[in-house]
Amino acid sequence: MKYTLQLTCLVLIAFAAQLKAQQKNTLTLKEAFAEADRTYPGLAERAATVGEYQIRKKEVQSRAIPQVQLQAQNSYGTFQGSSGAFFPVPGVFNVTGNNTPIGSGVQATGNTFGSVVMDWKVFEFGKQRKAIDAAEYQAQGAQSSYDAAQLSLHSKVSRLYLDIYYSHANLNWAEKNVKRVNQILDLSVSLSLAGLKPGADTALASSAYSQALAVRHEWLGKYEASKINFQEVVPLRDWSPQEQVPAMGDSMAIATDSVKKDHPYLQVIDKQLQYEKAMEQVASRKIFPSLSVLGGVSTRGSGIGKNGIAENGLGSGYQNFADNYLVGIGLTWNISGAYTSSLEKKRSKKTIQGVQAKYNLQRLQMSTSLQALSSRITQQQQLLKESDKAFKKASDAYELYLSRYESGLINLTELLQIQSLLEAAERENIQAGQNYWNLITAQAEISGDFSYLLNHFN
Repeated sequence: MKYTLQLTCLVLIAFAAQLKAQQKNTLTLKEAFAEADRTYPGLAERAATVGEYQIRKKEVQSRAIPQVQLQAQNSYGTFQGSSGAFFPVPGVFNVTGNNTPIGSGVQATGNTFGSVVMDWKVFEFGKQRKAIDAAEYQAQGAQSSYDAAQLSLHSKVSRLYLDIYYSHANLNWAEKNVKRVNQILDLSVSLSLAGLKPGADTALASSAYSQALAVRHEWLGKYEASKINFQEVVPLRDWSPQEQVPAMGDSMAIATDSVKKDHPYLQVIDKQLQYEKAMEQVASRKIFPSLSVLGGVSTRGSGIGKNGIAENGLGSGYQNFADNYLVGIGLTWNISGAYTSSLEKKRSKKTIQGVQAKYNLQRLQMSTSLQALSSRITQQQQLLKESDKAFKKASDAYELYLSRYESGLINLTELLQIQSLLEAAERENIQAGQNYWNLITAQAEISGDFSYLLNHFN
């Protein structure tokens, strides 16, 4: 008895393991969204762009801290000089007086120099603050672009997800047709052998059966293709759709007639508009000067002593050091930039007008599309109800005509016509359901709310 129970348990465990291995997990739409968000390369690109603009913002903020420059050099060369003046760089000129002749016959000596200079722009009439604002709007725009890409991805996942469901539903429809026509073929063969129906009925039924098989192979190919297409956004293989697509819900639950201001598609343009406005403010402030606090320390060594005697050794520059410091306040004002600034401001105004028009157009198109979709969904619900009634009535009629054919009251042609009517009614019912959910998907994308879809495909 003990060994019998153990053997029974082992058999049950093995059977359960085999059954579990044969079963595939059912993937909900919410799980598909999460997997797509995690793995889709296009979304990863947008996420990287968000990080890039966050760093760019920090770069702009870093310009407000003091700019410190360090210089250190050691050189060896001649020290002949001459009196005169010149411009070493634009905005700076240098004057050299008479040199006292050096009593040494040395023509070259060493030099050492090092300095640290600080330039801290403490007041720029708001230029730095507006530049930071512009960088912030760029970062927000990158985040809005990410949200828009994610919304578009969810819409794509939903469409491909529904395509699998309805390809599977059409495959089941084709298999039902194969079974029905095969039943008609078997019945026609039996009646023909019994002499109750002509032999031509068998050939006609066989032709209809071959056509049904061809349609089945077509939908099997479409179903396999839909699963492959779905792997572009959700790289999962071991899952299967539900046997039945959820029925439509209450139309009041999905009624919407306006586009939200925080919709990602609108926010992308809105952040661009805010950025252009900030850049206009930056351009308008370029006519103002910048006030800086300046400071520096330096040390300098030379091979020329205080007595005017020069040494020519390579290390001669590391002596006779002189240390100095310099502090002050500087004003930098690009006077000629006033005209350029006015042109930049005019250009910015035109850019703002264009972006504002783009925003208004996008909002108008989305609002119009949303209202049109709401109207179509309402009518599609009625169409779906009527097509469901038509399918049920055609199914009842087929059963009656099949019985009449078995009784010899009608011929095969009439039965096949009824079967074709049932086939078309069921196909139209499936197509009506698919069109309904595609409209819901389009509405979810424009409204930015996929909760209705997620609640039905969970």
